[in-house]
Amino acid sequence: MQCPKCKTEELQKSEHNSPYFCKKCQGIWLLDMELPDYSEISSENHSDQATSSDHDQVTGICPSGHGIMIRAKVDLPEPFYLEKCIACGGIWFDKGEAKRIDGSIFLENLSELWSRAWQHKQRKEKSRQSFLEINQRLLGDDAFQAVMGLALQLKDHPEKSRAMALLQQELIGGEDL
Repeated sequence: MQCPKCKTEELQKSEHNSPYFCKKCQGIWLLDMELPDYSEISSENHSDQATSSDHDQVTGICPSGHGIMIRAKVDLPEPFYLEKCIACGGIWFDKGEAKRIDGSIFLENLSELWSRAWQHKQRKEKSRQSFLEINQRLLGDDAFQAVMGLALQLKDHPEKSRAMALLQQELIGGEDL
C-alpha cells in the first residue's frame, strides 16, 4: 500500500499490528475494522506536531486502491481535514492529527464525521458558543449569569412569553404604566 500523501512511500504496519503508517510523512492509515481500538493510534511514537498544511490541502488516493478519498473538516481551533475511503472505510490521518483529536468529540464520533447532519450540528454548536461568549464579554459575568439563570428558569414555564414581556417593559421604563 502506498502513502496517499507522499505517493512514493510504502505504508508500514505498526508494532502493535494496528494501523499502517508512513515513515516519511508519519501519516496513519486506519482501516475500518480497527476503529474500536483508538488507544494504539495516540500512543504510537509519532510526533505530536501536525504536518505542514501542504498535506492537508488536497485529499489522496486510498492506499487500498479504491480511488480518491473524501474529506471532512475537523473544526478545532486550528481546523484540518481527515480523509476517508468510502469503499473500505479506511481513514487517513496526516502527521499529528490522530493525537489532536484524541479524547475529543471528533474521536468519539469518527464514523459520523463525514455526515452532513453531524457537520451541520457541529457548526450550529460552534456558532452558539461564539454567540454566548460575545454576549458574556459585552454584558459582563454578573449580568450574563443572571440572564442565563433567568432563561433556564423560564425555559419550560407555561407563561414564559408573559415573563419576557414583563422584563422588556421593566427595561424600557415600567413605572410609566
